[in-house]
Amino acid sequence: MSTQPLPLNLTKTIKISAGDSLANIASEVLGDYSSWRELAVMNDIDIFKAIEIGQTLTIPTKEEAERRFKDQAAIEINGINKEVQSRVKEILNSREVKTITKLLGINIDQDKILKDLDLSSISKSLSAPTKAERIRKALKTSSYEPEVPIWRIIDWVLTFALIINISLLYLPNII
Repeated sequence: MSTQPLPLNLTKTIKISAGDSLANIASEVLGDYSSWRELAVMNDIDIFKAIEIGQTLTIPTKEEAERRFKDQAAIEINGINKEVQSRVKEILNSREVKTITKLLGINIDQDKILKDLDLSSISKSLSAPTKAERIRKALKTSSYEPEVPIWRIIDWVLTFALIINISLLYLPNII
């Protein structure tokens, strides 16, 4: 199955043939044998089981893989956040903490502690669309208004072209 490393913008599918391994496929298709785990994750393959001959693998684009891993990380962080928040509430409401705070004469602001331990902002930043995804989405909608008006971009391009032409005309005479 000798192939060239996959260009960054093309999704590809391949069929497993005799003698193939995820490491070999990752090396030949992605250019890096150590990416075999990512291939397994992207194709929902149990790494402790043998891959089957004839099985089809999807080789994602770099953007697709990045988005999928970020989405998965966001899901895991949300789960961890819920567990942390639940456990902290449980601890703060325990008889032991109530006894200790009463003996020390302090008040615990449970809401502040929970807010300080909140991981949801990390999760939101991971699940937020990438710059490339925002641009692609904006270009697909008819209401897209670029930050810089198109006439300004055309003006810059024409000015740049004029500067290049003038430079090519006069630069040889100067040197």
